[in-house]
Amino acid sequence: PMDCGILLFLTAGFVLMNVNAPFFSIQFSGFRASCQYLLWFYLVTRLIRNDRDCMTLYLTLVSLSFVLSLHGIYQYITKAPMPSNWVAQAEPAVRTRVYSIFGSPNIMGDFMVLFVPMTAALAYYAEKPSQKVVAWLTTFCMCFACLFTMSRAAWVAMAVAIILFILLVDRRLFLLLAAGLALLVLIPFVRTRIGFLFTQDFIDANTNGGRGGRWPLGLELLQTYGVWTGVGHGMFGGAVAVQNKVLDYIQYFYIDNYYLKTMVETGYLGLGAFILMQLGMIVTSCRSICRTGAQWKAKQSRNYPLVVGMFCGLCGVLVHCFFENIFEEPYMMVYFWAIAAMIVYFGFLRKPQEVST
Repeated sequence: PMDCGILLFLTAGFVLMNVNAPFFSIQFSGFRASCQYLLWFYLVTRLIRNDRDCMTLYLTLVSLSFVLSLHGIYQYITKAPMPSNWVAQAEPAVRTRVYSIFGSPNIMGDFMVLFVPMTAALAYYAEKPSQKVVAWLTTFCMCFACLFTMSRAAWVAMAVAIILFILLVDRRLFLLLAAGLALLVLIPFVRTRIGFLFTQDFIDANTNGGRGGRWPLGLELLQTYGVWTGVGHGMFGGAVAVQNKVLDYIQYFYIDNYYLKTMVETGYLGLGAFILMQLGMIVTSCRSICRTGAQWKAKQSRNYPLVVGMFCGLCGVLVHCFFENIFEEPYMMVYFWAIAAMIVYFGFLRKPQEVST
């Protein structure tokens, strides 16, 4: 059921690449960067044959994220070195920002956002108390790793993912969430990172070189080149543009908003196709949640919390895309659409007679 939305975006991107191509090699690279990794959705939906395949992939991804969360915690303990521009001078309580193997605390934080709800879901999927305890301990480790990235955008995305998970799975967790938030306020670096948002230093930094200055420049460029087709794939706001600086009068930088980047490069048409694709993913996921929820209530399967966990992680990533170019990282797009394919499997492709193992 997600096929049509994805094909719409691929088609729109291909047409815009050919219609608006002042530098075709750059437009082709930009199109490839935006669309190539969507094809993992088709691969995963065709390769998963049964529950065992799906759970193997699910547990592999969760295990990988747990190992990387431990690495992030280790970096925080050992005060891993970082570039000075990652923290403002007005934030003395921030001693380091963890990034594990990603090289970016923002991507590290988003990686944790994607997999924390999936890990928490295992606590409801598992039947043995020992497995539930392991799932919760793993979840908390990943939450701490996200916290230590000091990425405010990742914190917001994590909050959205967690609240959505609580609403759909277990509302009793709101008490635990409230207690956790109360404790977080007592942590100096949390107060520093959040309090810095309300200072004049942040306003100045945001306007001069930050998102507050980058986003208006992107909108001005869009108006100049045409709001319907944009400036062309790979021409502004992302990695392809930064690597191919062909226009002298454009200031090249990461625009740190994937939706705005898509709109500036492909106009209203490209952004509209991208939003329709994501809405199709959300609608399909909700249908899958309803189907697995009915099976869960009838005690025919235990997959409902898994589907909810995956959906909440994807929603967290979509929220984070308002503040970072998350899909500029190929592996993040691969993980995103592979998980979307797993949701489709549980809701639509799974044979009714199969029993979860």
